[in-house]
Amino acid sequence: MIQFVVGAAAGYVFGTKAGRKRYHQIRQGAETVANSPLTRQVVSSARKTIANRIDPQPRMREVKNLNRSERIEGQAILEHDED
Repeated sequence: MIQFVVGAAAGYVFGTKAGRKRYHQIRQGAETVANSPLTRQVVSSARKTIANRIDPQPRMREVKNLNRSERIEGQAILEHDED
């Protein structure tokens, strides 16, 4: 919501100072950047990293391929699950 308000305010200021045509050029450029696959990938990666950092119970998975000497009877060996 804050991003929308800041964007709208910046658009208004640029639009009134540079004219309608320039405002539409700036707006189209911003939309192009916001909708690009690279931007979406970066945002998704950042969100995933932040979620993994603040997750109080990290996702774990059981290690399946262990030698008999590495197994402990009745216990599971877990490792961090990297999506």
